[in-house]
Amino acid sequence: MSDGNRTPSNKNPEEEDIEDHSSDGSNLVEEEKDELIAGRHAVVEALRYSKPLRVYLMDGQKGAVINEITLLARQRKVPVKRLTREEFEKFAGGISGNQGVASLVSPFQYWSLNRLIEVAKSSKTDPFLILLDHLEDPQNLGAVMRTADAAGVDGVIIPDQRAAGVTAAVRKVAAGAAERLPVAMAGNLNRAAEMLKKEGFWLYGAEADGSQAYYRVDYCRPLVLVIGSEGKGLSRLLRKNCDLTLTIPMPGQAGSLNVAASTAILTYAVLAQREGWIK
Repeated sequence: MSDGNRTPSNKNPEEEDIEDHSSDGSNLVEEEKDELIAGRHAVVEALRYSKPLRVYLMDGQKGAVINEITLLARQRKVPVKRLTREEFEKFAGGISGNQGVASLVSPFQYWSLNRLIEVAKSSKTDPFLILLDHLEDPQNLGAVMRTADAAGVDGVIIPDQRAAGVTAAVRKVAAGAAERLPVAMAGNLNRAAEMLKKEGFWLYGAEADGSQAYYRVDYCRPLVLVIGSEGKGLSRLLRKNCDLTLTIPMPGQAGSLNVAASTAILTYAVLAQREGWIK
């Protein structure tokens, strides 16, 4: 989705449009509201699907991915700064797995629920949304977003309080999904559920004691997969708003799966049925 149409020059992209400097890196994040993401893949995806404010490279970073980062940055007219190892560690060393690459990005832009419903319903296939009931772990939210993006889910709905939001940490785990996947924030999930049902969606809640095995239900309809929080599951009122509840049978020794694993299983069950992968 890069909007750059310029023909690359014969110069090594690693050598172009890079502002070298040796100043201290303590003031590089200029506005508190901006966020710092790190990691080669996360920065590449940010450059492909959005427009970061600035890219930072630690001296000595080379290779195909670095070349791609500098090329994309040049095409998108995003400034690139080189930092010494000491400067980079002071600036972004606290982000695990940074790989010597970081980017300053604007805060994540949430969709309104009305807009998400409208866009999902305009799809040529039955719309498919995931509603998350107060997930608190950023790792889980990022993993769910990555799965949703991979499976072609139309969007994710999260509450605006007492839950993980789409932070820089979530964006790193999502590995580019945050730059593509619509996420709506709702003030009241029960009202959101009621609105979705009025718009023709069926709500399927995931619970350990669900009434139906996940592989025995019809997913070929406008669908919202409702996922409970870590340890607590679905809230009472939200569960009451679900048209049915799903369970994942576990004949083995494990008594449960984490949120990210459960969501992946259910999401691909929907996709498998709709695509006719399972006869």
